[in-house]
Amino acid sequence: MRPMVRDGWLLVPYDGHDLATVHLAAAQSPTAEHWAPAFLDYHDGQRIAKIRTPAPTGRPVTVWLRVGDTVTSAGTVVL
Repeated sequence: MRPMVRDGWLLVPYDGHDLATVHLAAAQSPTAEHWAPAFLDYHDGQRIAKIRTPAPTGRPVTVWLRVGDTVTSAGTVVL
């Protein structure tokens, strides 16, 4: 599963620990203001992290996942 927007939420796959501190950012180079605490949930039977969709841009943007201090790119999505 790639990052996707569904029902006003930005969703990314997540297979980490339930008690981890998880944040998402949608930006080419995320700064402190881009990071938002993520909710953990399920979508189509898969574990996901999600945040409310940032302001629409109509352009592809990179989605970042931060678990603790580890930051990884989750792919791109058009907002």
